Amino acid sequence: MADFNFTVDTSPMAHSIDSAKGHVNAVTVAVTAMEAAVIAAEHAASKRICKNVDEGFYMMIKSQISQKSVAAYTEMTSKQITLLQLAKALDNVKRQMENDYNMISKRYAKLFLSLNKSLETRVRELDRPAMQIAEIKKNMVFDKLKNDTSMLFSISNEALPIAQTAQSAKLKLKTKDTIRTLSEAVYENLSYSDKVDDILIKNDSNFSGEENLNYLPAVFSVTDSLLNSSDYIENIYTVQNETWQNSAPVISEINRKQKDLSWAPLNSEDKTKIRGEFFALCEKETNEERVSKEIIRLFDESVWEGCK
Repeated sequence: MADFNFTVDTSPMAHSIDSAKGHVNAVTVAVTAMEAAVIAAEHAASKRICKNVDEGFYMMIKSQISQKSVAAYTEMTSKQITLLQLAKALDNVKRQMENDYNMISKRYAKLFLSLNKSLETRVRELDRPAMQIAEIKKNMVFDKLKNDTSMLFSISNEALPIAQTAQSAKLKLKTKDTIRTLSEAVYENLSYSDKVDDILIKNDSNFSGEENLNYLPAVFSVTDSLLNSSDYIENIYTVQNETWQNSAPVISEINRKQKDLSWAPLNSEDKTKIRGEFFALCEKETNEERVSKEIIRLFDESVWEGCK
C-alpha cells in the first residue's frame, strides 16, 4: 500500500482562531456592560415607578381628606345657621312670653286693685261710724305722734329730763339744718348776682344816646332733632338775676335778629380759655371718669362760632 505524506500549513487557521478569541472577549465585555446597563435601567425605572406610586397615593389621600374637610365644614356651617335661627326663634318666644306675662300681670294687678278699692268702699259703708272714729283717731293721735317735736313745748314738769333733752336736741338739729339750707341758698343767690353784676356794664349818667349801651352775654345753640334728622332745634340762653328775671324779650329779639348777624369761627385763644374753664368745671362737678371723658369728647367735637 502506498504511503502519502502531506504537509498542511495551519498558520492562517491559528491566526484566525487568535482573532476570534479577541472578538469573543470583546463580545463578553459588551455583554457584561449591557447587563450592567440593563440592571441600572431597571433599578432607575423601579425607583421612578415607586416614587410616582407614592406621590399618587399621597395626592389621592390628600384629595380625599380635603373633600371630607370641605363636606364637614359645609355641614357645620349649615348646622350653625340652623342653631342661629333656633336661637332667634327662642328669643322671639321668650320676648313674647315676657310680653304676655307683663300684660297678664298688669291686667290682674289692675283687677285686684279695683277689687281692693271696691271691698274697702263696702267695708267703709258697712262700718261707717267705726271708720269715722278710726279716721279721727288717726288724724288726732297717730299723725301727731309721728312728729313729736312739739312735745318739747307741752311737756309737763314730771317728765323725765332725758326725754326732754332728747327732744330739745332733735329740735335744735332740725333748726340747724334748716338755717344751713337757707344760708346756702342765700349765699348762692348773692354769688350769682355778684357774678352777673361783674359781667354787666353799669349805667353811667355821663353817657347819652348811642353811647349809653349795656352788654349782656347770650348763647345761641343749634342741635339736631332726635325725631327728624332733617330738622334742627334752636335755643337761646342768657343770664338772670334778682333785679331782672324776665329775659323773654331779649331772647325774642335775639331770635328775630339772629339771621342777620355775622357769625365767624371762634379764634384759638378764646376757645382755649373756654376749654380750660370747662375742663375745670368737669373735674369739679363730675365724679365718674367715664362720664367726664364722654363730656369732654362731645365738647371737643362741637363747633363754635362767635358773633362779629
